Amino acid sequence: MRKMSKEYEMSQGSISTIVKDKLKMIPYRMQKGAFLSQKNKTLRMKKARKLLAGTKDGSHLTTLFTDEKIFTVETNKNGQNHPIIATDYQSACEKGKILNKTSHPASVMVFAGITADGKTPLIFVDSGVEGVALSQFSQQKPIMDLPAGRRPRSSCQRDSRVVSRQFSEFISAADWLASSPDLNPMDYAVWIYLTEKVSSKNCPSIKALKTALIKKWDEIDDDYLRAVIDAYPKRLKAVIKAKGGRFENYS
Repeated sequence: MRKMSKEYEMSQGSISTIVKDKLKMIPYRMQKGAFLSQKNKTLRMKKARKLLAGTKDGSHLTTLFTDEKIFTVETNKNGQNHPIIATDYQSACEKGKILNKTSHPASVMVFAGITADGKTPLIFVDSGVEGVALSQFSQQKPIMDLPAGRRPRSSCQRDSRVVSRQFSEFISAADWLASSPDLNPMDYAVWIYLTEKVSSKNCPSIKALKTALIKKWDEIDDDYLRAVIDAYPKRLKAVIKAKGGRFENYS
């Protein structure tokens, strides 16, 4: 809209009014996402139907959704979303306009999982190590604090053989939808929450980063977990409605 205001020699406010109020259009921010071919979409829709059918008995409330993510000691901010208000450039710099970045910031991989009423401990592993987190996780006893008789299912895709030793029921890699972080509660809600809480500023060390992650992870309560899991069936329905394609955010 800034470009159009210059092109048509109109104020940005007028252009915004025309676009939003007259044309009823919404400016969507560009995002990166996994490529979905027609084959991917067809498989996504097929598997979404199967998983949705499985939620009718409430099994998704005890499914253990897991994932891993790399956190760095450097802040994770989008400059466009975090403008600095100042009278001049120097003052803006003093207020934090420039984010100090390094080529290879210190980082840690975090592995964890949630259900509708419980969560696992955070497991820290070296960055780039695949499968180690899952192996460690499967050996945790007790793995999480759930009411007696509740047997969680796992959505972990890394190695179903490892998971099956801990759980007799789980969403296998064959049943899970490829290229679908928009369906894993860890991706569409939990990691975003932790990033907002922990990565708003630089951490002085890996130790400080781990401490902050554990603190914020422990603060996640059951109400939040239930809301996140409740969004899961809605998202499956959205995938089906979109015929396996992208859909509006339902978190």
